[in-house]
Amino acid sequence: MKNTVLARAGLALVMAAALASCGGGGSKYTIGGVVYGLQYGPLVLTTNGMEASVQPNPANTAAEVKEVTYAFPEKLEYGDVYDVIIKQVTDASGNVTIQQPPHQICGPASNSRTSDTAGRLSVISADFVCQLVAPTIGGKVKGLGAGTLVLNNGSDSLVSIPAPTPAATPPADIAYVFPVAVTYGKTYGVTVQTNPAGYTCTVANATGTMRDDPVSNIDVTCVANPT
Repeated sequence: MKNTVLARAGLALVMAAALASCGGGGSKYTIGGVVYGLQYGPLVLTTNGMEASVQPNPANTAAEVKEVTYAFPEKLEYGDVYDVIIKQVTDASGNVTIQQPPHQICGPASNSRTSDTAGRLSVISADFVCQLVAPTIGGKVKGLGAGTLVLNNGSDSLVSIPAPTPAATPPADIAYVFPVAVTYGKTYGVTVQTNPAGYTCTVANATGTMRDDPVSNIDVTCVANPT
């Protein structure tokens, strides 16, 4: 009988040790990870009623944006479900807005597990990647009655704008957008690459530094050449 009791006690100790090694037995887990590409802050992450405000790495330079680590202030119990997301704000009308950091858009890293159960993995790493916003630039072409106008914003970004058919008198305005977006903080400069046959075109608001929103006032006026 004594041996049986000792055997059962030994088995209980073995099971408790195994449970602890798997993450049970009262273990707690830190929820955190790495944010890549963060240049402006903060990026506010939430899970399980907690917030983590992530600031850019102070070692960032113009040539290199370094990763930054974060962790939520409280640990989770074994078996707690977590879901790390970017903080959301709901207005009075019920509209939900994701609170992105200034001038950037962030999201979960492709190989990251931002939602899971605490203890299933020995290390929890909910990683995120941030990129600068890249809005479009464009405007309207006025007075183009025939031919095709070609504009450029550097050698790698061209847009061809044909006159509408059938032709109208006076010619209708034509909206255009460059196919290649411009990253926040970069400069742009739109010029006429090729004038349409029989016309001379000039560009207004041709240069600037990209901000957060699309630029739609780079207007082009085409005038028929004297005959």
